[in-house]
Amino acid sequence: MRNLMRAFCVVALAVLQACAGDQPVTLDLSSRELTFSKSGSYDLVVLEGAAMTTVVGAPSLPAMAVNVVVPQGMRVSAVTCNPTTTEDVAGTFLIMPVQPPRPLSDAGTPAFVPPDAAIYNSDAPYPAELGRPAGQNSMFGYNVASLIVYPLQYSPRSRTLRFHQKLNLDLAMGPADLGYLPVGQRSRERREAIEDDVRSVVVNPDDVSRFAPKEQ
Repeated sequence: MRNLMRAFCVVALAVLQACAGDQPVTLDLSSRELTFSKSGSYDLVVLEGAAMTTVVGAPSLPAMAVNVVVPQGMRVSAVTCNPTTTEDVAGTFLIMPVQPPRPLSDAGTPAFVPPDAAIYNSDAPYPAELGRPAGQNSMFGYNVASLIVYPLQYSPRSRTLRFHQKLNLDLAMGPADLGYLPVGQRSRERREAIEDDVRSVVVNPDDVSRFAPKEQ
C-alpha cells in the first residue's frame, strides 16, 4: 500500500507539470503489490488498490483509477503513458476473461463467457493503450478529471505478462465549455469544508485551492 500511495503522490505532481507543459512525471509502482491466484485453469492477477478491466471476454487485468483536480475550463482529452521501466513477469499465464456482472440476488450459476478469440488468438499486447481519460465532472464546482491507467499488458498467444513499473504520464488538456453550473457565494467555513472534501478524493490535494471555481 505504501508503494501505491507513493505512486499516487507522483501522479499529483504530474498534473502540475502537465498544466505547465513541462516534462512528464513518473508513476512508480512495485511488483510487491501484485497478487496471483488460480480459478480452475485460468490465472488471476490483482494489483493492490486497483480495480479490474470490464470488457467481457477480454483478459481481466488491473485498472488503476486516478482522480485529479485540473484548472477551470480545461478538458483532459488524452493521457499518454510512456513506460520507462518494464518487467517481464516470470512464467506463463492463461488470464481469466472478464465475466458479466451478476446481481447478488441471482442465486443461479451464470454461464461462463469464453475468451474473446480475436484477442486471445493474437499476441498483440492487451490493452493496447496504457491510459485513458475516464470522464470529467464538477465536484462542488471544482473541475475533477478521472483517469484509468493499465500498468500490466498481456500477450495472449505467448501467455506472457509485462508489468510497467514506471510510466511517464502526459495529460493533454485544452479549453472547453464544460457546462458546469455556476457557484454561488460561500462562507469561509463552507468553502474550507468543501475543499477538504475535494482534497480527500484527488491525488493532487495541494492544487485544490488554486484551481477553485470563481464564486458569483
